[in-house]
Amino acid sequence: MIKNNNSVNQFLNEVNNKVRLSDFIGQFVNLVERGNSFVGNCPFHNEKTPSFNVNNEKSLFHCFGCKAGGNIINFISKYKNLQFLESLIYISQYSGIPYVYDQRKNKSNSEVKLLTNILYKSNNLFKELLKKNPFAYKYIKARGIIDEALETFNIGFAPDHNDLLKYLELEGFGFDKIKKTDLLIKNNNGEYFGRFSKRITFPIHNFSNDIVGFGARTIQNSKIKYINSQESLVFKKSQLLYGLKENLENIRSEKEIFLVEGYMDVIKMYSSGIKNAVSTLGTTLSETQLKKMWNYSDIPYVCFDGDDAGQNATKKIAEKVLKFLVPGKSLRFILIPENLDPDSFLRNKKKDDFLALKNKAKDLSIIIWEAIVNSVKNNTPESIALIDNKINDIVKKIDDVNVSKEYFRFLKSQKESFIWNSNRIKTISIRKPNSNEIIENINEKLFLVMIIFYKNYLTDYHEEIFQIKLSNETLEVIKTEILKNYNAESKYIHEEENKYKSLTPNLLSEIKELKKTHAASLNEEEKKVFFKQILNNLRLPNLLEERKIIEKQIIESSEKLISENLLNKYNKVSSEIKNIQNKRLE
Repeated sequence: MIKNNNSVNQFLNEVNNKVRLSDFIGQFVNLVERGNSFVGNCPFHNEKTPSFNVNNEKSLFHCFGCKAGGNIINFISKYKNLQFLESLIYISQYSGIPYVYDQRKNKSNSEVKLLTNILYKSNNLFKELLKKNPFAYKYIKARGIIDEALETFNIGFAPDHNDLLKYLELEGFGFDKIKKTDLLIKNNNGEYFGRFSKRITFPIHNFSNDIVGFGARTIQNSKIKYINSQESLVFKKSQLLYGLKENLENIRSEKEIFLVEGYMDVIKMYSSGIKNAVSTLGTTLSETQLKKMWNYSDIPYVCFDGDDAGQNATKKIAEKVLKFLVPGKSLRFILIPENLDPDSFLRNKKKDDFLALKNKAKDLSIIIWEAIVNSVKNNTPESIALIDNKINDIVKKIDDVNVSKEYFRFLKSQKESFIWNSNRIKTISIRKPNSNEIIENINEKLFLVMIIFYKNYLTDYHEEIFQIKLSNETLEVIKTEILKNYNAESKYIHEEENKYKSLTPNLLSEIKELKKTHAASLNEEEKKVFFKQILNNLRLPNLLEERKIIEKQIIESSEKLISENLLNKYNKVSSEIKNIQNKRLE
């Protein structure tokens, strides 16, 4: 039987950690999410009302009609009529997890059970000793850890290795077996001593809820604050999430996960009322850990330390997960203030303060874009070309074709906005404004500066100027009067300054000041570039509004009644918008 084959058990555990059963079965059955499960019509018998149920958390399926059920192996064997070994090979090819049928693994599995049993017994002792050690208990309480958290996370205190050995020997374990657990390590003299002695301990569980190792923190003046169990037959960091066992019920109910760096972050968050955090036991994130989180939350939150190391780890995670993105699955990133972590942040803050940071979390796509744009030193053609290279590199990392396409569109759009914002005129007042009007209309006033004081622009940019409509009524009237007085033959405007001085003396005074601060010091080529950008700034809002109107007309029209002229007009306006947004300063 499958359950008696230890080699299969190990393979199946790895598959369940990596593969969502609903994704696998969803290749063959149309499934719909309902609560914590997925339902669909059973593929093994005819039915009109869906009775086929898939549970990702348990990695099991069951049909309430025909009573078929089991794990991923049972499903593919029955669905494709495969032999047992054929099913294992099929699943191996789908998951990318190699499977080698080897009876010798029985011995390995027996050793795994022995090691986890010794670790379980050791943890019982550690828990008792924490309560009996006033200094250790006082220390952990001083960190703001509530008693409920101490019990939930089974926090303990490791004794001297001699005391640990005596205890385990009384439990029936010999020295040769104990030293295989990593509870003991050998010094240069060949003597064994306790790896976690005199430290506060945090038991670490695998996804099958077996204790496979410990983290430990010193309460003395040790240079090494935290230590972990070493990689071993049972302890594999890339396949573990600290806190998942303890917080699982809250994670299930809230469908939300916070990924943090360390044990104390998870425990302090729990003590502060945030009972859905897990830790990677470091600053890396494996495919197994990522997909395990996605089993419970479509978009987990990453919340690493605010120092340089934490922020660098955040960027690495952001790039690493690109490969595994699928529609609807992603990450968001919470930015902790500089040099703080969730533990230290919550020492002086409350749950609501942390949730306020969560509300400002950044999408994965934004983190990726910021990493790209922050690598650009200036706005030269070479740097802009580098952005394109980086965008192409990013989208190549994404295996899912649809997600890759959407990232390409998004990043290209961000690039266009970046170029536009880099080139646009800084619309700020020359002095502290007393009203919002100066700020809101500075581009329009600069437009008037150029056509009043630099008459050649009325000739050189005659068509573009006539397309501009100013939003401020007073300024639009002045613009219209200037154009009326424009003599097409002489290319001259008669006594503009005197005329507009008599009409709006305060405004003309302000425009003269803007000429002095913004245009007078520019050479001819710089003035030309300056005026082009003003035209772009003023033209774009009108084009966007025009395109919105055309879009509405297209949507409201039946498909047969959409005229070719309307579509051509839409394409022309869109092309103009794109040209302006991509236009660069020369």
